[in-house]
Amino acid sequence: MTKEEKKKMKKEKLKLKEKKHKKFNTFVGFILGMYLTVSAYLIYNLYRLTGVETIIRYIIMGFLGITDLIILVKYFKMKKKTLLRKYVLFTFLLLILGGVQFFIAYTINKGLNVVDNISLKQYKTYSTSLITLKSNNLTLENIDSSTKIGRVNDSNDIENYVLTKDLMKKDKISESQIEDYDDPISLLYDLYDNKVDAVFISSSYINIYGGMEKFEKIAEETIELDKFSKKMKIKKSNSIAATKKGSDEPFTILLMGVDSTAENLSDSSGLGDSLLLITFNPQTLNATIISIPRDTYVPITCYRNVRSKITHAASGGDKCMINTIQNFFDVNIDYYAKINFRGLIKLVDALGGIDVEVPYSFCETDENRMLKNTVFVEKGYQHLNGVQALALSRNRKTYPTCGAKWNLGTRNDFVRGQNQQIVINGIINKAKSIKSVSQFYAILDAVGGSMTTNMDKKQILSFYDVFKNVLVYSTNLTDDNSIISMQKMYLNGVGGMYHDGIMGSDLYEYIPSTNSLNAIKNAMKVNLGLKEDTINKKFSFSIDKEYEEKVIGKDKTGGVDVPLKSSTTKTTTTTNSDVSCGKNEELGADGQTCVCAHGYEKTNGVCTKQKVECDYNKELGADGVTCVCKSDYLKSDNTCSSTKVTTSQTTTDTTTNNDDDDSNNSSTTDNNSSSTDNNTTTDTTIDPNE
Repeated sequence: MTKEEKKKMKKEKLKLKEKKHKKFNTFVGFILGMYLTVSAYLIYNLYRLTGVETIIRYIIMGFLGITDLIILVKYFKMKKKTLLRKYVLFTFLLLILGGVQFFIAYTINKGLNVVDNISLKQYKTYSTSLITLKSNNLTLENIDSSTKIGRVNDSNDIENYVLTKDLMKKDKISESQIEDYDDPISLLYDLYDNKVDAVFISSSYINIYGGMEKFEKIAEETIELDKFSKKMKIKKSNSIAATKKGSDEPFTILLMGVDSTAENLSDSSGLGDSLLLITFNPQTLNATIISIPRDTYVPITCYRNVRSKITHAASGGDKCMINTIQNFFDVNIDYYAKINFRGLIKLVDALGGIDVEVPYSFCETDENRMLKNTVFVEKGYQHLNGVQALALSRNRKTYPTCGAKWNLGTRNDFVRGQNQQIVINGIINKAKSIKSVSQFYAILDAVGGSMTTNMDKKQILSFYDVFKNVLVYSTNLTDDNSIISMQKMYLNGVGGMYHDGIMGSDLYEYIPSTNSLNAIKNAMKVNLGLKEDTINKKFSFSIDKEYEEKVIGKDKTGGVDVPLKSSTTKTTTTTNSDVSCGKNEELGADGQTCVCAHGYEKTNGVCTKQKVECDYNKELGADGVTCVCKSDYLKSDNTCSSTKVTTSQTTTDTTTNNDDDDSNNSSTTDNNSSSTDNNTTTDTTIDPNE
């Protein structure tokens, strides 16, 4: 082969190599473009994390920007090189970095989407319906000029007024056929009394009003003739804006539980099945929590302040409920969150279950409120799945068909409220142990579809520092100890049949004790930093009586404003405590009615001593009701272990924080304790050979 031929062949090989190099260079350029896109996507999502580790975020964003610039310069320099090996290494590096960045960006974006989903919305789909009683035999075809149709005359009410214009136009209904009403309750009453033939009302009317005594069968008794829906911007006048407090300031949040069979909150509406009012102080990590009984008799702000069950305020919307609670407890509600308890199943299961102390054995309907698949939960420390946690949160009555074992103990709205607090504590404690990204995703999905709030995204993210502090400080704590101090509260009062201002008839109402309410108000204001706490320097206890956590307001009675039990008047009378009670009796929560004293129960009209049977190694304590370990036994892990213990009389003088000076002053019981100003002395002898 001649030199010219060799030279020509070399040129051809070089051209072929350059051609391959060019193709590979194009491929690497494509990979680089994808990498830069992913990097920009990550920087964008980091920027969206407003209020979360601001300095660290900006450092990372700057580092990513500089890294991208270096990689881009490196790529253009490599275009002049012909070494394929460097291209391969460069491409491999881009794929690894791009994959990691995409995973991080995807995780952040998914979390932000959940926050967007639960934060304050700008738009909402409203819907109104034309309904009638089935017994009226009315159809769209036989509606004529003589047909009377009721409507709420409120231009700010989108579903009950604004959208009715569109439905009237669609169904050719004239204004002359319309009968105007001040509120939906009066509207429905006249429909049932046949004063109007049909009514325009929110399409969620079954969920909203079906929980009221008068309209419990509204789903079976009415029929929807037509419906109109429209997506509209939420009016500021119809929403409650969150405050502009910083994340380090004490705040109040109202949790409104909706017990619906629908999984997503967007498909759920109705009366507030559960109301939890919480104050939280980020500086002290102290919280107060009260479950508001749904039958509490209060002035309802959107119904001209007539007194009714607090749950009826939900028929006037979230704004009505919030304003009513603010007026009742005399605190501003900074934030609210509406939660569908059906979504609780998904949340608890995503956490892998929760561990709680179940106060009594019970049976409850399943998530569809059916006894076909009855849920049974035993008393004691239990690991609950989502369905069981929901059952505990719902339980407020007995089911005789389950058997005597599952129906022991008191069941009512108060007990249910306490159960819900138990479940909330269980969720908080379990949230500390999230260990995988997939579990984090599952929790986000559960929360995203089951909660809405008036907080915007920026406000939600601003609480990152609070959550971080809770998680950091609680890492060394057990599940039985939490960095957050939870002060439980209980609203005392009396129940009975009284005039309901909204429903216009006598219903069961719960009349709160003013003294108990004031103690609760005081505790909330102290926690919010609005009021100085008082100091009580004395308390007493008995060493053979189990410690009971103080529940604010539970020991306060009297001052109950009881209305006359007549549906023809709204006059009220104020009780006094100048009442003499009989043997084994004491004044009840209203300060006037005599009830059986602690440790006694009424049998055939007489208060007799409760019969209490204690387990093995236990005996009756000083109060004659509570079971405690026998003198030769010591309590450990809820069991009484064999131990020789001798005790002497115990007294103490210490400093504690209370809402008033006399809240913790206990009386001497069976000579086991006394309240003096002496130092505490306890003689305990344990035989190691036992």
